[in-house]
Amino acid sequence: MRIWTLTLALVVGAILVATAIATPSSGVVAETSRGTLDERLNANTRFDNGARVKLQTKGPIELITQRIVAEPGATFGWHTHPGVNVNVVQSGTLTLYHDKRCTTGMDYGPGTAFTTEGVHLARNESATETLIVYASYFAPKTTPALPVRVDQPSPGAGCPQ
Repeated sequence: MRIWTLTLALVVGAILVATAIATPSSGVVAETSRGTLDERLNANTRFDNGARVKLQTKGPIELITQRIVAEPGATFGWHTHPGVNVNVVQSGTLTLYHDKRCTTGMDYGPGTAFTTEGVHLARNESATETLIVYASYFAPKTTPALPVRVDQPSPGAGCPQ
């Protein structure tokens, strides 16, 4: 019983510490839609220009889409996602930082698409322009549904917030 109590106390403590040092978003609003895809998806398409798309699912997944609006100077905070995602910038410029090289950002402007993985942070570093991004996520279907983003602590000193 003591081991169970100690384990529970450690888990609760870890959650409280992670919450306390997390870096939440600021100046960002997202409209979210979620849908379950129960049937198997097996797409394998070749295009005339030599490009190819191969996408395969197995088991129930959740497809989540978001329209994300970030005001000038906004930060998405350090975070992760529960699955694979693809993003398209409609307007403005998104600067993306990854935890491994947190001081080097990559800019994505209107009409560009990108994916993210691991711990990352996005920012709208413009002083005047609003950023609009469309994001699509493939996540495992669970009950209750997984959050679209999970706040993470800053990966280190000198990393942007």
